[in-house]
Amino acid sequence: MGSAKTDIPSDKLILELLHHTPTMLLLDEYQTWYDGLTNTKQHPYKHWAFNFIQILSEIAKEHPDLLALVVSVRNGDTDAYQQIHRVNPVQIDFKAGGSPERIQHDRRRMLLHRLFDNRIQIDPTAIDSIIAPHVTEFLRLLETPPTEHDRKRRDFGEAWPFAPHLLQLLEDQVLVATDAQETRDLIRILANLFKGRGEATPILTAADFRLEDDTTGIGALLDSVANQQHRTLREKALRNITFVMEAVPDYAVKVPHLHELLGSLWLRSIAIGSLAGAEPATLQVDITRDQPLDGNAFQVELATIIENSFNIHQEGQRLVFKEEENPQAKVMACARNDKLFADGSDLVQLAKEIRYAVGGSEEVAKTFRVIALPKVWMADPWAQVDETEHPDKWDDRLPILVVPEDLDKIGPRLGRWTKDFLQKRRNTVRFLLPRTGSSPLFNDRDLLILARAGLKALEWSSQGAEYRKLHTKYQGELRDILKKRYDRFAVLSRWNFADPTQCEFHVEALKLQKDVQIPAAIEIAVANDLFVPEDFADLVLETAEANGSVGKLLRELQEPRPAGQDCIPWLGETAMKERILRLCAKGKIAINLRGMEYLQTQPGEDEDAAWVRLRPKLAYTGRQLDEVLLLLPAVVPTTGGTAPVISSGTSTRGGGLFEPATIQITPPSGGPIPQPPGGDGPAPAVEIGGGIFGGTTPKTRTSYTNPTTSPLNLIGKLEAWGVGPATPVSSVALILKPSVMNGAQLKDFLRKLPDAMTFEMSLEKEDS
Repeated sequence: MGSAKTDIPSDKLILELLHHTPTMLLLDEYQTWYDGLTNTKQHPYKHWAFNFIQILSEIAKEHPDLLALVVSVRNGDTDAYQQIHRVNPVQIDFKAGGSPERIQHDRRRMLLHRLFDNRIQIDPTAIDSIIAPHVTEFLRLLETPPTEHDRKRRDFGEAWPFAPHLLQLLEDQVLVATDAQETRDLIRILANLFKGRGEATPILTAADFRLEDDTTGIGALLDSVANQQHRTLREKALRNITFVMEAVPDYAVKVPHLHELLGSLWLRSIAIGSLAGAEPATLQVDITRDQPLDGNAFQVELATIIENSFNIHQEGQRLVFKEEENPQAKVMACARNDKLFADGSDLVQLAKEIRYAVGGSEEVAKTFRVIALPKVWMADPWAQVDETEHPDKWDDRLPILVVPEDLDKIGPRLGRWTKDFLQKRRNTVRFLLPRTGSSPLFNDRDLLILARAGLKALEWSSQGAEYRKLHTKYQGELRDILKKRYDRFAVLSRWNFADPTQCEFHVEALKLQKDVQIPAAIEIAVANDLFVPEDFADLVLETAEANGSVGKLLRELQEPRPAGQDCIPWLGETAMKERILRLCAKGKIAINLRGMEYLQTQPGEDEDAAWVRLRPKLAYTGRQLDEVLLLLPAVVPTTGGTAPVISSGTSTRGGGLFEPATIQITPPSGGPIPQPPGGDGPAPAVEIGGGIFGGTTPKTRTSYTNPTTSPLNLIGKLEAWGVGPATPVSSVALILKPSVMNGAQLKDFLRKLPDAMTFEMSLEKEDS
């Protein structure tokens, strides 16, 4: 060989070796090796490799019996390719003349050969038998043309134990991060997948990548792609599994394929571009094993998972996992999680939405008080209601109580409830009732979920406009449902305090018209269909005959009538006062406005004119109405300029208009005061006084007296007799007739008498 030192073996030395042992040299991944060599002055490795391969290729060409040199290269664009072609080698292009399908077939056969020692020994007939259900569903769900069925079945048989769509997913979409390690990484991923799931399923699909188990290929896959985004997406997917498990009661029964579906969707979502994600049919194929799945049940299961997951997005027909949260999915997932509403905030929110749906406008709130009774309304109705809505805080607004459930026996149940939980104003309440057959309101999960969704969307509205839109959306849907849920109302008809189960109620259908809200529709029905004007008029006339006050009458109307009488529906204070004035305008009654003015019809005045004149007069409210008395028209002195009739029996009195008044106090044994002619009532008299021109002008006087009664009734009599604050009176005699009286009581009475007047007193004292 000589003593000269060379950097590479000489051709003579290599030929000597080959003559001793003929050789085939196979250089796999030659291009990768060659392109990775350095070529510096200190380390000219690429230059040495170039010369060495040149010598080998020339020897292989000239002495094919001694050396067969086989080199694999990927493409013809590199120095390695150009260098190996200097001696015109025989080229074998695996793509030339072969279809992509054939190339893929060869690759997969090589892949399975490298994975399994005995893969070629498995009986194809046995393989076809165990994968038949999966293949059949694949062809059906993905709508494969019949002409392609045989080819697809062969693909499944050749790719087993892996599904060909899984291999294609990994090769073409997932493992795109590198070139050189693609097959090696794919082998490692598939090996881990088979070890983790190969014994548990007849065919391995994307659904076998279990997110919570690294041994099923997840760990190897993440190590291969080395992409932090995929790791983050896996963490999001794992959280979504937890959300579904927490939100769905009996999730193992309702979503039995939860882990498989989310594993498949995650794997398909880490593909690039528009290929990311999967359509529902593809996911159904992935979880189909030894038997077909019910299509409807799968759709329900998938919908349940989507509704309770935060990171699943809908893009056209495809579902895809993303790092960013899906606002709608997040809201609905929280809404379905009962643990988040263990404090009952969803029940409170639903009650608020009921109140608004029934009568939420400001105009309605001025006239009506709408209260949504809580879930425990039959046991403790006011505990969960705002304190301002308790009966002791009610004002003049008409109360409408929204009953949360359908009642089988309306009269007995509402009667008992009214007796137990309403101590006053029992006749003012309207009960709004749900449609017959409705489920209990606060047990209706669909309504609760809508209420929860609106509540959560409102809570997160500061995070973006999307949440504000969702709040409006869910709130509108809920209110529309609630408005249609109630179609009846009940008003007390007959009351039985001793046995409230015998109470009777008017139950009327709710006739809603356009632009008329529920409270207004109730009042229209009560006023037109239940209120009997004749019964009301009779009660007002009874009150007028007894000189009763308007305040007392209104308080009586707010309570049920006793002795089983039909109740007169309460229409509100304003409406009731207007009806009283209507009776006055008809001339049936007169009204004494606190002794300052009398309301009655004038001679020759028709009802409409009287109504226009009288309507604004009765503006008093509250305790002021206790001083407004109802009278019969005949009792009220005539007004309007007409003079009363002067009867016989006149007397002439001189002096001024005001004469000293005396009060005669007589004990029970004293004699009676002389009665004027006619007994209880007026006795007219005539007084002659001086006129402004020195002549005489007749003055009429009318005498009145009343039997023994209380001071309050006497005050009422003064007003009935027309004795106002400025009315001159004379010859006043007041007889005190106490049943029991002592000196202290007498002194106290005398101290309260006016100082500007004189009094005469006589009494009988019992001796000790």
